[in-house]
Amino acid sequence: MKFLLVTLGSVGDILPFLAVAETLRQRRHQVIIASNAGYGALVRASGFEFAAIWQREQQSLDGVIGQDPAGAWAAVRRDMFDPATNPARDFIARHAGNCVILASWTAFGARLAHQELGVPLCNIYLSPGAAGQDDGRIADGAALRNLGLFPAWFGDVPGVQACGFPLLEDAQLPPLPPGLEVFLRQGPPPVIFTPGSFMRGADHFFRESLIACERLGLRAVFLTPYREQLPAHLPASVAHFQYVALQRLAPRSMALVHHGGIGTCAQGLRAGIAQLVTPLFFDQPDNAARLKSLGVAEILLPQAFVGEAAAQALSGLLSSSSVRENCRQMKAHFADQNPIGRICDIAERTAR
Repeated sequence: MKFLLVTLGSVGDILPFLAVAETLRQRRHQVIIASNAGYGALVRASGFEFAAIWQREQQSLDGVIGQDPAGAWAAVRRDMFDPATNPARDFIARHAGNCVILASWTAFGARLAHQELGVPLCNIYLSPGAAGQDDGRIADGAALRNLGLFPAWFGDVPGVQACGFPLLEDAQLPPLPPGLEVFLRQGPPPVIFTPGSFMRGADHFFRESLIACERLGLRAVFLTPYREQLPAHLPASVAHFQYVALQRLAPRSMALVHHGGIGTCAQGLRAGIAQLVTPLFFDQPDNAARLKSLGVAEILLPQAFVGEAAAQALSGLLSSSSVRENCRQMKAHFADQNPIGRICDIAERTAR
């Protein structure tokens, strides 16, 4: 069977599809992935055929978020998702026949192809908040399946089958850089700070994060591909890396400070560590609220993210016995679970 996996967005949007693609391949299916042109190298390096359905490789959200955070989603939809509608539909049409589509709901061309061509479709939501943003502007067909790539204990959305967080297998993950391994051995577990792969103007975030770490005497790992975002001089207690696999680093860290992307949330839950979330737009505020309701996180809005406030929030999280216990319980949810297998089972049944 041929499976067409279609997604758009940040790195966090494509990684779950790569995890599902690997299991489908192990089940001897053919898999083709369509996404942003900039992810072609990543997909091909993983051994999958790739099709570009959106040509702009980089998309900075800094300007619109800074001016109008509430309008950022509309801008992303207008500039990224809408232009990819026809390319996605045409990609699917070229392969229509004995195939099944697994597509993020923001790949609007997938539902268009499902409606026009009758191709079986698994409509994917990466988070409960994402499902809440879907206005259903393209009519759903009878054969449509709505899958949530999150567990029911994180969010129960009517009409969406919650499957769990599909995380990459260890064999698919790059090892931690040697320099990071040395850093981790030199002292206590660090706090991870990451504003997300789309943010190219996080100077304030890292400057205030450094102040918070110095106030509390914490070691830290700053993650960003843009070195210019960071303070000119970092102390020996802070290490910077462009990218590392959170799935490897988070279990060896004491806390995670981030923007609220669903993939980052999942990694913090899996590692059983406290999270401080600075949500920006789209599903991030909803993700942050769900983490807080689970008792594993605090929320600090971007405009309030200053060194003293971040230090106070981190201190409260790290000193709380209830947060530690809640983190332990969330981590236990990941034991003996096989969300990717469940997703692939549903996808295979959709083909019949």
